[in-house]
Order: sequence, then structure tokens, then C-alpha cells
Amino acid sequence: MNKEFFQHFLMLSQIPTLATLLVLFGIFFILKKMRDRNLSFALRMLFALFVGLAFGVLLQYAADFPDKEAAANIAWFSEVRHWFGFFSALFVSFIKMLVIPLVSVCIVKVIIEIDKDIKVSSLLGVSLFWILFSTALAAMIGVALAYYFELGNHFIHHDNSRQIREVSSFSNIILGLIPSNIIAAMSKENIIAIVIFAFFVGICAKRVSKQEAYKEGFKSFEKFVSSFYGIMMTMTDAIITFMPWAVVCMMANVLLSNGFEAIKTAGLFIVLIYVAMLLMFIVHFLLLLSQGLNPLCYMRKAFPVWLFAFSSRSSLGTLPMTISTLQNKLGVNQAVANFVASIGTTTGLNGCAGYFPAMAAVFVAFGLGVEIDFTFALMIVIVAVLGSLGIAGVPGSATMAASIMLAGIGFGDNFVMLSLILAIDPIIDMARTASNVSGAMTSALCSAKNLGALDRGVYNS
Repeated sequence: MNKEFFQHFLMLSQIPTLATLLVLFGIFFILKKMRDRNLSFALRMLFALFVGLAFGVLLQYAADFPDKEAAANIAWFSEVRHWFGFFSALFVSFIKMLVIPLVSVCIVKVIIEIDKDIKVSSLLGVSLFWILFSTALAAMIGVALAYYFELGNHFIHHDNSRQIREVSSFSNIILGLIPSNIIAAMSKENIIAIVIFAFFVGICAKRVSKQEAYKEGFKSFEKFVSSFYGIMMTMTDAIITFMPWAVVCMMANVLLSNGFEAIKTAGLFIVLIYVAMLLMFIVHFLLLLSQGLNPLCYMRKAFPVWLFAFSSRSSLGTLPMTISTLQNKLGVNQAVANFVASIGTTTGLNGCAGYFPAMAAVFVAFGLGVEIDFTFALMIVIVAVLGSLGIAGVPGSATMAASIMLAGIGFGDNFVMLSLILAIDPIIDMARTASNVSGAMTSALCSAKNLGALDRGVYNS
């Protein structure tokens, strides 16, 4: 009875299991001390990445590098894998808990506040077009790269029962996006339906605010949205803080579950992310060229901003330099530069919300053995564009974008498969941030050109 209790209920029947958990808690303690000493989040993430990797290798070595069948017969190895999986799943569950309320309140807040300091109504439409159009192109690049190189195809054994995918017509796809029952949409994590509903709420709230009979009620609603947004931001920030702890478990568990095939997959993902960054720069040049702007002038003047974004890994931290460069070196009108650059730090992120979640979606699809057809690829692009509006101002936006993506295409329960990708996040975040900032700058330039708010003399000087 005692053996059954410890072996099958607690999963703590072996001495090596207890020793491994003691080491793990020791690593957690070190990460806590690093946080208490105000060491940067990026440094803690890198520490967690390499420690988790080393931990997984050592445990594989202790078990004599077993294959999956042999690993299942090693009691302590199975128990350790169970506990690493538990801590990883715990973090993932908290992230998924935030998705629906966070997406909803972010979209409503953006819509009811977006015109507060902007008088030119056309600026909103033009700027959002370029921001979201570039994000759609980024998502297409992510899908194409991941599909061509079969990212994730050998990462997890395929479940052949899931290889057959129903092919829907275009009209059925559109109908499936309409939230006929918003409560059911929330319970099924239908992110696109939630985004559409939140858009209608925000737009109608904006209209109500101009009606005399509802002005007082709208003020209360606006305060509620603002307060709820603050609560969700605080919750998100608190959960993201524990990401280094989760990364240790995720990285170790990936190696325990998949062996050294995981390292090969991680390397391919990193290479493809950086290839996507370079391709997005080319796309940005082509967008400028389509507006009659010399991309070489842009590249020369924007390069210091790219470099700062790449090294700082912060679109928001780069914002002052972005606005200054747009105004003083590229000739963008002050209002356009401030508005589009600011929106571009939280909406339509080419890297974090474009090619990164798209590649993550293909990665999971290949891992599950799901057929990737045109309908599936189209759905990824649609979710990427709409999801980029739903992560506005969210810490750890790429993680949230990936969660929204998987939920939006029906793979929400498989988020844990992204453990490997989340573990290498600091390495790929530099490329994503550079793409985010360049996308915002390109959108600002195209918007200014369309609105007649660009000084060509300053741009070409």
C-alpha cells in the first residue's frame, strides 16, 4: 500500500527522484536570489536556459541516454520527467488563464482610447492598415519558412489518428469566425470570435460616449475597463516574472522527453527566426519602394535604431530613439511619428505577433502530424493579424501571442509543446524586437507618405 502511494500517487518512490528535486529547488533558490539582487530578466532567462539544458543532459547521462521505451522502464527517470512536466504545465496553465480576459480588455481599451489625442480620423485607418498589412506578410513568411523546412516534423512522434483534417470552404471559415454565442466561444477558446466581439464592444462604446444620455455611464465603463486592464497587466507581469523558473523545468523536460533531437530542433528554430528577420527587412524595403521612397536612405538612418532594439530587446525602450529618428532624420510629421511609432510598440508586432507565432503554429502542427493545407495556413495568418491587436501592451507579448495563436487554431491544449521554444526565447527575442521596431518605422513612413505628412527633402538628405 505504501509503495503504491509513493510510486503511483506521489511519484516520489526513488532516492534519485528526491535528489533531483532537491537540486531543482536549489536552482529555484538561486533564481530567487538573482531576482532579489535586481539582476535583469534577460540574464535570469539565459541562466535558466543553460542550467535547464545542463540539467537535462546530466539526467540523460545518469540514465545512460535511454530511448523512449527504455526510459519508461526506469522508475526514477519517469518520476523526474513527471515532476518537470508538472512544473512546466503549471506555468502554462497560468499563462492560458490570462488569454481570454486579457485579449478582451486590451482590444476594448485600445479602441475607446485610441483617438483621445489624435484629431485626424484618417490617421487611424491608414496607420493600422500598414501595421497590420506588414504583420500579415510577416506571418506568411513564418508559415512558409517553417513549412519548407518541416519545423518540428521529427520533434514528437506523430499521432496518425490526427493526420486527417477536414477541408472547409471559404464561406464556412468566415461563418466560423462570427461569435454566435460569445460564452461558448470563450469556453472553447475561440480567440478570433472573442476579438470580433471585443471590437464591437469597443466601437459601440465609443459611439455611446458621444450621446448625452450615456456620457456619465460611459465614464464609469471607461474607469472599469481601465481598472480591469490594470489588474490584468499586474497579473500578467507577476506570472511572467516566474518564467525563468519554468524555463529550467521546460528545457530539462524537453531533453528528457525527446533526447538530443530537441537540440537539433532548437537550432533550426533559431536559424529560421533570424532568416525571417532578414526577410522582413527586405519586405520593409519593398514596401517603402512601393511608396516611391529610397530604401537605402531608410536603411542608413534606421540602422542605429535597429541595433539598439536588437541589443535592448525592448520595443518600448527603443521608442524615444524611434520617434526621434522618424522626425529628425526621416522627415515624418511629429503627430504621425508619435502616433504610429507608439501604436507600433504594442500592435502589429512583425516579429512577436507575426512570424514567431506563425512558425510556432506550424511547429506544433508538424509535431502532431496534422496536415498543413492552404486553409490551415490562411487561418494562421488571420489569427496572427487579429492576435496582434489583442496583446497590446502585454509583458512577454511573444509568449502571449503564441498562446493566442494555438488557441485560435484549435491547438490550445498543446501549448506545452512550445516548451523548447520558450526555453530559447532570449536568443530569438533580439531578432523579433528588431523586426518589431523596423515594422513600426516602415508603417510610419508609409502612413506619412499617404497622408502628405512626409518631408521628402529631409528623408533624402
